[in-house]
Amino acid sequence: MSKSKAVVIGAGLGGLTSAAIMSQTRNYDVTVYERMSFAGGRFTQHDHDGFQIPTGAVHTIPHGRKGPFAKLILGKKGKGGLELGKRGVEFLPTTKFAGMMRGGKHYACNSVYGLLPWFPVSNTLNMPRLLASRAKRPWGNETMDGRKWLQRMFTDDFIDFLDAFSNFAISLRFDQMPASTVVRMLQNSFWSDRPHIPKGGCKGVIDGLRAELKGNGARVKLSHEVTEILPGDAEEGTRGNRFCVGIRRRGRESPTWVGADSIIHNGGHPNLLGSLSDDFEVSESLREQVDNTQAVGGIGFVFDLDDKIPQRDSGVTMIPGQDRVGGYIIPTFSEPDLAPEGRHMMITHQYVPDPSVKSEISKGRDEIFEAVPWLSDHGEELCVHTYHRNWPCNRAPMGAELPSDIGVEGIRLVGDGVKGHGWMMIEGIAANVPKAVDEIQNSIEPGISS
Repeated sequence: MSKSKAVVIGAGLGGLTSAAIMSQTRNYDVTVYERMSFAGGRFTQHDHDGFQIPTGAVHTIPHGRKGPFAKLILGKKGKGGLELGKRGVEFLPTTKFAGMMRGGKHYACNSVYGLLPWFPVSNTLNMPRLLASRAKRPWGNETMDGRKWLQRMFTDDFIDFLDAFSNFAISLRFDQMPASTVVRMLQNSFWSDRPHIPKGGCKGVIDGLRAELKGNGARVKLSHEVTEILPGDAEEGTRGNRFCVGIRRRGRESPTWVGADSIIHNGGHPNLLGSLSDDFEVSESLREQVDNTQAVGGIGFVFDLDDKIPQRDSGVTMIPGQDRVGGYIIPTFSEPDLAPEGRHMMITHQYVPDPSVKSEISKGRDEIFEAVPWLSDHGEELCVHTYHRNWPCNRAPMGAELPSDIGVEGIRLVGDGVKGHGWMMIEGIAANVPKAVDEIQNSIEPGISS
């Protein structure tokens, strides 16, 4: 009797971590299919004259060694982790917890309590109320957005600082999210470690994941696009499996058919529903929810900096009060290998209030040069990235995540559209992956394929 066949669609962070968990049991025949020519999705990088330019994520692990991502990547296998430290994966702390650029002056601190003196003392006095709030679950039918909730106890300048952090991290303002989501996100951030930078950048983690998959006998097939998902009896060669999956290799017109007993999908709900045959029943309410969910866009600049810049830290620096730009990070003060020797790399992020991306790029560029007084003398723009359509910042906004379970037994979604409540960026992906994989494993028995 052969192993149960698990197909993972998409070699982004959610897909690769899911595949790694399943492959560690040695009970499943795991194959990852990726339509693009590289693995990692929006959590990797490409080399540009020695600068390691991120494809999405800004080389940052938001909650450092205390968040779900570190628990998954570095944690012990017996406790739900992948132990990728043995594959060379290492997290390097930022030199500061956080920073702020205000009025042309830079501030930096080593903990959440270090930033409180930057603002009126009333914020410090009310901080325990925020941290003690019970928001481990959504609050139900919410009528209040996050900014209005915070205004009941905090000053506008403090809220603007936190709002800039939200802009940088998830491309959303507080008034665009339910109050419970904002509260939980802040709680998770305040109780966390300082951010960390992966050694070798995002690709360092991806390389560790691929080494783990290879060591466990799993396969990653690049330039392979999933075209259809049919019942297993659709083709003669897949009748012993629950699903028949059409795979088209780049450069070939016709797909080949592979059998699968379970599917983990890392490509977003619209792509999954577009490939799923009508033989599988998906509720109209879910289809409407997917249709009405707007992916979150954003814009990021990457700058080449000389080594004479006055700011010398790798913490995320927020820029409160801006219309677009939330902040920036200079990760090379933690990981110098992300830039050529003697140079630094600065990465910004801004949300997009207007669908006219070209106009927003120009306005964002003006903002960052105006807000950071030394940039024009010490920096040169390397590139600008836009995140929208099928390459967004997030496939679903925080507070409006879509379900991992679409009602088809044996299929689960992972990735940034199904993050755990209140967890941002890669922390949210990591928080959901173990649950999705566990549900998949409970839906099949190892070795059921004939």
